[in-house]
Amino acid sequence: MAFNRILSATDFSADAGAALRRAVLLASQHKASLEVLHVVPEESLQSLRQWVPVDCADRIVVAVREELEGCAVGAAKHTGMRIDTRATVGRVIDTILERAAASDLVVIGAHGTNPLKDMVLGTTAERIAGRSPAPVLVVRAPPAQPYSKVLVAVDLLPGAEEALALALGFAPAATLVAVHAFDIPFGGMLHRAGVTQPVIDQHRVRAHRDALDRLAALSRSVSGAADRFLAYAERGHPAAVILERQQAMGADLVVIRKRARSLAEAVFLGSVTRHVLADAASDVLVLAEPKR
Repeated sequence: MAFNRILSATDFSADAGAALRRAVLLASQHKASLEVLHVVPEESLQSLRQWVPVDCADRIVVAVREELEGCAVGAAKHTGMRIDTRATVGRVIDTILERAAASDLVVIGAHGTNPLKDMVLGTTAERIAGRSPAPVLVVRAPPAQPYSKVLVAVDLLPGAEEALALALGFAPAATLVAVHAFDIPFGGMLHRAGVTQPVIDQHRVRAHRDALDRLAALSRSVSGAADRFLAYAERGHPAAVILERQQAMGADLVVIRKRARSLAEAVFLGSVTRHVLADAASDVLVLAEPKR
């Protein structure tokens, strides 16, 4: 996948500033165009007009545009690249998603300026990642260099190879690790069914070997080399395995595909993606669910 058009959404928070700097780095790396977007909440302006002079709200929009332009200039001053800025009034989530539909990548900070609202409704990043048709990069760490250690969460379901291919194109010089969490069907009931521990252990060994073989096959199909993605498989809950491996290898990016298993998860985020997005110490790149 080519990253020709990058969108960075900002609310002028510290995390949004880190996201903008990462977006500049990526745009320079991929020779992409970059648009920085700030959405002034329409409902907030309407409330403001009831309490202050009529033109005050208009002056605020002008001030926002000036601040946005200043942020863009500051972020790109060492690169010489041109950044397009867009400040508009509207519904924040809907407006970002409209611009996301015309982008190859959306870059957004992990947390915004309203922590209490984030706790009640979920962060803007979570809501954008849950609905965006384009991949969404949620930035948590201030960028110092291109990504060097990338963990790709692989569930071995249809479309899993797309996550590997995206990671390879996104960070081609990085160490790439494909991680799969597996389980044994009815594992907790085998003892009760009279299956001996040696047989259970053999079943787990076969499941582990099969997962590694399938990861190697995916690596070969995507890159041409079975070992381009280092394969790691472990029995356990997917979110826990992903988070533990991210910390153990010091990954600075996790790539994960959204999977919806219910109507609620289709509207928001799948449970595994939500846990990873909330608890990973690294940036997280979320891919949209495969089209059916």
